[in-house]
Amino acid sequence: MLLTALVTVVVLGFILKQLLGHLNQRSASQPIDPAIAHLYDEAERQRSITYSAAEYKVGLLSSSVMTAALVAALAFGWLADLDAWVRERVSNEILVSLTFVAAVVLVRWLIALPFSLYTTFVVEARYGFNKTNWQTYIADTIKNGLLGTILGGALLTAVLWLYEQLGNQFWIAAWLVIAGFMFVMAMFGTSVLLPLFNKLAPVPEGELRDRIVDYCKSQGYAVGKLFIMDGSKRSTKANAFFAGLGKTKMIVLFDTLVEKLNTDEIVAVLAHEVGHYKRKHALSLFLLITAEIFAMLALLGWLLGSSGLSAALGASQPSFHLSAFAFFLLYSPLAMLQGLLNNSISRKREFDADQFAKRTDSVTALATALEKTATDSLANLNPHPWYVRFNYTHPPLKERLAALN
Repeated sequence: MLLTALVTVVVLGFILKQLLGHLNQRSASQPIDPAIAHLYDEAERQRSITYSAAEYKVGLLSSSVMTAALVAALAFGWLADLDAWVRERVSNEILVSLTFVAAVVLVRWLIALPFSLYTTFVVEARYGFNKTNWQTYIADTIKNGLLGTILGGALLTAVLWLYEQLGNQFWIAAWLVIAGFMFVMAMFGTSVLLPLFNKLAPVPEGELRDRIVDYCKSQGYAVGKLFIMDGSKRSTKANAFFAGLGKTKMIVLFDTLVEKLNTDEIVAVLAHEVGHYKRKHALSLFLLITAEIFAMLALLGWLLGSSGLSAALGASQPSFHLSAFAFFLLYSPLAMLQGLLNNSISRKREFDADQFAKRTDSVTALATALEKTATDSLANLNPHPWYVRFNYTHPPLKERLAALN
């Protein structure tokens, strides 16, 4: 019965995801609101539609293969077989769990690899976005793998040790460890890890820096760390982001953003990022996510007392990793609802930051910056409302411009 529930959850989740993608793809080719229709000429509109279709097709195939592999693993007991295979070679329970998780992550990565390569070197290249070469791709893969192994492995080891010591009551201590890890990463993660992948250079002296400093002073915002990042080594798409908390805060502008926007527009984008800081969006997001993790771990701690989760996967011996695997599959509908809530809150915060920039800088410059970054990346200007609810952390361009005006 529980195995049937697991397979049903996986299949229904796949169907919902693909239904939303299909609706969004159909919506992309529908007439655009006259208020923004002028942003694409006919040729660029067609490029936007075909780019969206190409992304959708790759995503559909990737998701189909991944779902089929997961359903087969559940139906044929492959996860239990993997657990048994590991136990024949490893005796320590923590090492059994670490080896099992590493094997699952490796298999998942191998399944996803062809689609990642095709997206990067075919789809993104075909539409003029990809700047990643093979050396960079391989280096990124190795670095991500090492970081995931070191950081993820250390965090998982801590959780497993707590479970070994405390049993089903481990979850409170585990939550404290995870929350602490998240706090450290929020404070220092970007400044420590980002330079492993990209070069960060201070915004040079000149008109742009002077304008930025003047704006920040006018808002009582200590400039702190302000960098230009070589985003162009991987993509032509422009972006900017805010990271860190308190004195570790930093604003990063992609070099592609600096190249494609004028000074007024860049300052307006920075004003939007300052708005996030002033409104304490990063802190509130951290508190929301840690609260959600608290509730999830409490539920996990309660359900781990049952051997049924591991048994549903075909195992004769209960284990933390098999029970947790089954739990997270069952939890996925709740995670989807959390995603709806989090995305809704995130979109409201983007509106809020836009309004802050409108009040403190130039609404015209912000609007043109949003238009340029959206059209330059061939964004779908007509996304389906339900796809937006499930997938967008930022409001569609049409809604952002309407709110600004």
